[in-house]
Amino acid sequence: MTTPAASSMAFLPALTSHESDASAERTYRTTASVVAVHFDGEGKGRIVFLPFGAVLHIMGRSSCLPEGFEVVFEHRRYNVFEIDVLARSTPIHEPIRSKCRFVAA
Repeated sequence: MTTPAASSMAFLPALTSHESDASAERTYRTTASVVAVHFDGEGKGRIVFLPFGAVLHIMGRSSCLPEGFEVVFEHRRYNVFEIDVLARSTPIHEPIRSKCRFVAA
């Protein structure tokens, strides 16, 4: 007599495509003006528009905006909605640079 065996393979919840894209590509260039929120030292938020061509460095998930990212633009931190980063910007792919330099003979 045989008994059915259960699979030992575990299923782990996967990241959504947006989360995996954001973690893989950490720098974006805006293709249109993007709305962002800048919080000052007292915690007061101010809505600003980041310009076309702005280079955004994603620092991680926003603690202030649901479904948003904390980004750095011109040495200031802003909170931007995830959909704005993904829909109104393109990832910047920097070339991989070798730590060793070879000299041709």
